[in-house]
Amino acid sequence: MEYLQEIEQNVSRLVAAYEQARRDNVALQEQIKQQDEELFSLRTQVKQAQADLRNLQIAHALTVDSPQRQKAKNHIRSIIADIDRTIETLKH
Repeated sequence: MEYLQEIEQNVSRLVAAYEQARRDNVALQEQIKQQDEELFSLRTQVKQAQADLRNLQIAHALTVDSPQRQKAKNHIRSIIADIDRTIETLKH
């Protein structure tokens, strides 16, 4: 009889451990979901910051006297000239 009580106690502990592990698993899954959402948000912020940085670099290059500014201006002039040539070609 004592042997059956010991088995019953072991089964009860095993069931309790299983239930606790199941609750822990649910909590960890929720935590992973929240961290995934936070990671997505942070990645979005990083992409926006990178875009902002590129825009600032372009703006800086166009406003400060520098070789980069002159190079950018020349490139823009070249593009405008190509567009003008294309328009003239399409007119005829």
